[in-house]
Amino acid sequence: MSNRVLILDALSAGSGQRTSSRDSIGCGPRAVAGVFEKHGIQCVIHRVEDVLAKKTVLKQFDHLAISAMTMDVVVVQKMVKRWRQSRPKGRVLIGGPITSEPNLILKQTKPDILVIGEGEATLDELLTNDFLDENIVLADIRGIAYLDSDIPQINAARTPISSKDLSEAYHPSTTRIIDYKTYEACKVYVEILRGCSNFHRTKYPLADGSQCSECGNCDSGDSLTRMDCPEGIPPGCGFCSVPGTWGPPRSRSVESIVLEIKELLDLGVHRVVLEAPGFLDFMRGKEPLTDPCYPKANLLAIEDLLERLRSLPQVSERTAHIAIENMKACLFTEEVARTLKRSMVSSSPNIGLETGSDYHMQQIGKCGSPNDVIRAVKVARTYDMKPFVYLIYGLPGEDAKTTEQSINMMRAVSDAGAERIILYGFRALPGSAFANYPESSVKNEFGVLLRKEAERINRQKKERYLGKTVLGIAAEPSRTHHGFTMVYPLEEGPLMTVSGGFSTGTFLNVRVNKVLSASLVEGKVVDTSPLS
Repeated sequence: MSNRVLILDALSAGSGQRTSSRDSIGCGPRAVAGVFEKHGIQCVIHRVEDVLAKKTVLKQFDHLAISAMTMDVVVVQKMVKRWRQSRPKGRVLIGGPITSEPNLILKQTKPDILVIGEGEATLDELLTNDFLDENIVLADIRGIAYLDSDIPQINAARTPISSKDLSEAYHPSTTRIIDYKTYEACKVYVEILRGCSNFHRTKYPLADGSQCSECGNCDSGDSLTRMDCPEGIPPGCGFCSVPGTWGPPRSRSVESIVLEIKELLDLGVHRVVLEAPGFLDFMRGKEPLTDPCYPKANLLAIEDLLERLRSLPQVSERTAHIAIENMKACLFTEEVARTLKRSMVSSSPNIGLETGSDYHMQQIGKCGSPNDVIRAVKVARTYDMKPFVYLIYGLPGEDAKTTEQSINMMRAVSDAGAERIILYGFRALPGSAFANYPESSVKNEFGVLLRKEAERINRQKKERYLGKTVLGIAAEPSRTHHGFTMVYPLEEGPLMTVSGGFSTGTFLNVRVNKVLSASLVEGKVVDTSPLS
């Protein structure tokens, strides 16, 4: 029987169209494709909006696998319904963060299988047992949920994949990157580790009344003790589900990471992001690693990885850029900055602040302090890096005082050298301690104040690019400015739009001449870079 699988990338598509992060390609769909390839099964990845626009695509495939987030349930419902109408006999599998609420998602979307949590080993077992062709006994397979006579069945969880298996048993597909229309200009995420080391817990009560009893486990010197919470409060920052879902960090080997990136660069990728909830957790300490700030970062392992990446021809010739994002402020030291500067062309470390209130930060379970963030930003700027700082509005515990402190902290990190303030509205993620808290509203008075200040700072930062020339890569036609092309910076710089049509992947030197918003500038193409 034919087994051609369509993998739908529905991540951040919401009801059917991505409005942000359009230059990002996550690692999840490629990880799924890698398992299908391991079993010799043909697969293709499509963005969900492309399939919505072209209905005939579904008829080319025998089975459907969807990767989605909790916010994407509407478009997932659309696609499953459309699939059932055109391919009623094909299997439907759904995976990704959307499966954090299996009972609800099963009833809403009615797939054949939900793959809960880490998908590689579960999908591997399903395919080994010929799930696509045969009616197998699903009750014996860990890590899945399904409907039996419309009654949700949720099997036992699967043991987390080991560092060894992440490095050797499962290889994300690199060839399928070409399925993304604008991949040559996009940030392509490559997973270097999975899980998070922050096993602190929020002090705020959960929706069911559970509350921290101050037992001291979170501050224990024993890594296993830190994993145990008598009240069953999910670990990590209250708004985040990563440590509760994925567990402590497990790093991939340097060899597996470098091989994946080499293959991607050879296929024409120019922008790679080393994906990790906390980059400085890479090979840091003995597993399980459950202390977010101790021991220090493993500089020898980090330097080894970055030096091998820098030796790749495209990186050394500066036709490709390796970026590093998430870093915990408490681990970002001058030694770390020196190592990154010595090994990389440049870097924009993304540092989570979340709230400018020291008390509020401790209450939500965040590690470190606001002063740690200011120090980390200053260190980054000293070494010519362009750090981004994250905050969240609408968090439980937010009030007039914490809002004032956050505004003051935004100004402080801006003065310290932060390149950009990234402000998110709070979302109640399944699996997090704040899962059942009300989500933030765009009309929230504190959120309005925080957004206004973030926009002021970011627009001011963009004005510093006026008259400067930035090397970028043409991506796609602008969705808001007819006759313009979106251009993404190769290294560090603003999102740009330029007049005219340019082929995806074309290198352009763009002189910035106008600030259109806090996140976008307009420029004029000075010349087509010889790098093209």
